[in-house]
Amino acid sequence: MIVLNTQGIVLKNLKYKENDLILTVFTKKYGKTSVMARGAQRQKSRFLSTSQIFSYNNYILKKQNDFFTLSQSESIKSFYNISKDFESFSYASFITKLIENNIVEGQPNNRLFHLLTQTLFLFSEEIEDRKLVLVSFILKFIDYMGYRPEVNRCVSCGTGEYRYALFSTELGGIVCDKCIDKEKKYVKINQTTISLMQYILKNDIIVCSKAKVSKILVEELFYLLKEYLIRYFGNVNFRSLEILKGLN
Repeated sequence: MIVLNTQGIVLKNLKYKENDLILTVFTKKYGKTSVMARGAQRQKSRFLSTSQIFSYNNYILKKQNDFFTLSQSESIKSFYNISKDFESFSYASFITKLIENNIVEGQPNNRLFHLLTQTLFLFSEEIEDRKLVLVSFILKFIDYMGYRPEVNRCVSCGTGEYRYALFSTELGGIVCDKCIDKEKKYVKINQTTISLMQYILKNDIIVCSKAKVSKILVEELFYLLKEYLIRYFGNVNFRSLEILKGLN
């Protein structure tokens, strides 16, 4: 029997039988894994708080026959306030689903794990611009998954000097005015939005959350990143964001 002691964040929980839950946990040491939490649905269960979605916990997991069972757990941060704000809940649901659908089971990604904990913390606080945090997370997620877009120089000729640039999801970055091919599809992008992408990629997400950015630029960047996600990540569920947009 293998015993694993690790931190983890609950991405999903599913009811199993009468009192059990099957958790999808993003662990720091083992990456994504499925965990059986026996009796976690009982009101007085010792696993009740550490089985909740978004919760950040210490876990002792026992592996037997290629399956983890929750042995002990201790809460680090519940991020309970996320459930009180529909915008935060929608964004947090989107990012946890994005991670769940796109990371490989059993492969740790410490930078992404740290990014998720920071982002959930921000969504649980009373921050001014949650959409900015969302786009910052998405851009950093793309980077940490190995698809970092080129935003410092033209992907075709390599120049950092240009009159204006467009963004090519196909080529994975900006294309200068001299290299634009009229036969290809591009996303129109403001130079200030390019500067915003450079800033986000360079800085910690906590620092990014404090920046003062116009809603127009945030929306432009969100549209671009949505197109990028659709192209490079086959399994992206925008349902929680669409519900929020419909209510707004």
